[in-house]
Amino acid sequence: MNCPSCRGAMEALSLQTHIGLPVTIDACWSCHLIWFDNQESSSLSPGSVIELFKRIHSERDTARNLVGMQLSCPSCTGKLSATSDLARGGRFSYYRCEKGHGRLIAFTQFLREKNFIRSLQQYEITALAVTVKQVRCSSCGAPINIEKDSACTHCGSPVSVLDEAAVEKALTALQAREVQRTTWDPARMNEILTAQKAASPRASSSGVNMHETWLLDVGNSGGLADLVEIGISAALSAWLD
Repeated sequence: MNCPSCRGAMEALSLQTHIGLPVTIDACWSCHLIWFDNQESSSLSPGSVIELFKRIHSERDTARNLVGMQLSCPSCTGKLSATSDLARGGRFSYYRCEKGHGRLIAFTQFLREKNFIRSLQQYEITALAVTVKQVRCSSCGAPINIEKDSACTHCGSPVSVLDEAAVEKALTALQAREVQRTTWDPARMNEILTAQKAASPRASSSGVNMHETWLLDVGNSGGLADLVEIGISAALSAWLD
């Protein structure tokens, strides 16, 4: 399957659904886009969501393309329509085939759908602008001048950041659900649930760790910083310890 944006070959990923059936999705690492047929995103098993989260992180050094604004369905070549939907973590956006063949979603929007990220508040953007003037849009890859813009002028996505507290909670909950789905191990389940209850958010009351170390990571990232990618690195490092 070819990417609707860059037209390059997408990688087919074999994952599992909630009921254990195999499902194949397609990813373009250069454009940070995923193609799901029909309702594949909502049918992914908890373990598959974790696996995809880790894979997105592992491809963070892949050269980034700017996502095009005119996108066509890889199945029928028909127009993909910009759409938004509501999940537990808030509103997320994607592109859907008007003939029902599937949907195209940016990595950031997929993570938003799964309740991993959130939009920055204006005071947080102001604090960040003291250290760095521009960041990279996590959805389309375009530069955002955060001194004057709180959203991407190319695709309209708000400046977003990984919510460390939410990620820790979400990953722990997904792991517990995956253990429950694949095997009934009371001891392991109690261990995970205890860890989930005991997990203390390292983030501030606003849900994001905007302390000096985090700002230093952004300043030292080199080139345009992608706040979500930086957050994924920090979250996975802490969660896997």
